[in-house]
Amino acid sequence: MFCPKCGAEYVEGITECADCRVPLAVVPLAAKDLEQPEFEKILTIFNVGDIAVIKSVLDSAQIKYIFDGENFNLVDPMIQPARLFVKASQAAMARELLKEMKLHYWSLSPRDDTKDEER
Repeated sequence: MFCPKCGAEYVEGITECADCRVPLAVVPLAAKDLEQPEFEKILTIFNVGDIAVIKSVLDSAQIKYIFDGENFNLVDPMIQPARLFVKASQAAMARELLKEMKLHYWSLSPRDDTKDEER
């Protein structure tokens, strides 16, 4: 069972995502599904603490998002970053909300084309 919003995987018998409070799906979202025009990638991140903060901010603003690879990051940190996709129509608002946050990107930034200026 998988959460259609955040992609978290659950054991059989669980019917609702503990974080997103949405019904679980039998099949996970494929990464290729995320890269359709409906969703836009706005950042990649390794830090699981920052992921939790980002989710909280986006949830409070009612922005639809998916973190691809979020759970894999716990198994193989620093190899596979989590990728944040938001609904394309809400991407500008999500970027605006996240741009002032002091996140621990470990050399990554909300825009993949910039460098971490604090290092």
